[in-house]
Amino acid sequence: MLLGSQAAVRDAGRFEEYAAHLRPADRDVLLNMVAGTWIPIELAFAHYEACDALGFPTDRQVLNGRATFDKTNVTLMGTIIRMAKEAGVTPWSVVPHFQRFWERGYDGGGLCIWKTGPKEVRLDIVRVPLNDSRYYRNALRGLSNGVFGLFCAKAYTVERPGPRAPGAVSVRVQWA
Repeated sequence: MLLGSQAAVRDAGRFEEYAAHLRPADRDVLLNMVAGTWIPIELAFAHYEACDALGFPTDRQVLNGRATFDKTNVTLMGTIIRMAKEAGVTPWSVVPHFQRFWERGYDGGGLCIWKTGPKEVRLDIVRVPLNDSRYYRNALRGLSNGVFGLFCAKAYTVERPGPRAPGAVSVRVQWA
């Protein structure tokens, strides 16, 4: 995921500035990562701190999250997704599997999905310190658009307003 996120920053023309915001020891590791390797959370913090420092507008942060999803998932799953859509799979078909996906990609934290309408969910993610990064939260919205968008015509996400506990985010996802 971090490699896809870096690619989105590169595509936005801000990669050298991003690299300049990294501490030298973190820069060496983050700029030489290999896909499929587990990295310490401190390096993920360093990545998102550098992304926050770039000051991207919110809509660009969301687009970067979507681009990260597109770079890391659709290439591998394109044929499967097309077949699933043709078979009538909807977001409701995959929501029950989100916890399993979460456990494969994160070490700790929690995920809860609440049905709030016929084509709407509330997605709460807690105890994930990366949620304290504005860039991460907005990129997560773009990533969510990508995941839900695989099984519908269009997905929309917004961060729910109001106070937010440290390490938490609540997102409303709607689709058509």
